[in-house]
Amino acid sequence: MNLTQLNYFKTVCTFRSVSAAAEHLYISQPSLSNAIKELEKEFGVALFKRHHHGMELTPEGAELLKLSTNLLNHASNLQRTMNDLGEKRKILRLGIPPMISSLLLPYIYNDFLPAHPEIQLDITEGGRQELADKLSDDFLDMVFLPHNQPFEKSFECMPITKLETVCCAFKDNPVSKYSSVTPVNLKDIPIVLFKNSFFHAEEIKKWFATSGIEPEVLLQTDQLSTLQNVIANNIATGFLFRQLIEPDSNLVPIPMESPIQVNISLVWKKNSCFLSSMSLFREYIKIKNPFKFQA
Repeated sequence: MNLTQLNYFKTVCTFRSVSAAAEHLYISQPSLSNAIKELEKEFGVALFKRHHHGMELTPEGAELLKLSTNLLNHASNLQRTMNDLGEKRKILRLGIPPMISSLLLPYIYNDFLPAHPEIQLDITEGGRQELADKLSDDFLDMVFLPHNQPFEKSFECMPITKLETVCCAFKDNPVSKYSSVTPVNLKDIPIVLFKNSFFHAEEIKKWFATSGIEPEVLLQTDQLSTLQNVIANNIATGFLFRQLIEPDSNLVPIPMESPIQVNISLVWKKNSCFLSSMSLFREYIKIKNPFKFQA
């Protein structure tokens, strides 16, 4: 048994799939499968029950995961802390939902990184739940998360801004003629949403539910560009942060009669190893706050 094997095992536990875990680890599936088999052979136990729909931990596998998690966290924190203290390039693993990414990344790449060439940014885009899970599992250092409720006690956060969600339609779409929209206005109108793991999709569905209406969802995606293209080609109506709609585009922002305001915070894991790259980035966001240029 070694730390690499345990890390491989933990990653398979996280993704519940050898193929997804191998992709995340940038290794081949056979190499990962062999590492798991070697652990099972060494301990004389089965670690997973394998099903056609995924993998499930055995009781022995669950015990190994519990015992190895702290060990792996300590080893990772030790390595990253020593690298942070040394002269090696410092890596900041940052998670951002796509709409926030579109608003923030130009400022981060053009302002923060040139001022700190010693920092390498590793960006992960995803929905709120996916990013929160990866932060909990130590796959990310910091994440930008939308929210309307306090975070769980294992997280610390720094509030950044509040953004307005608006309905968005192509300029020739009948929906664009409304001065404001209600769920009733959009009944039986095809809409495009992010996937259900995204906070934004959850909030839009709640908005429809207040009027007892089931939205006519044509497509759900995890790609902002796909969502924007579907709206721009007049295939469906969608919902975006107001700041993402250019004044000279063919897209029209329509206020929602019951506004959806979304809080955005920078979040990190409480009691985690707080690296210098994290501290520098937090100070940059606190002082410069790119959102103030987009008000």
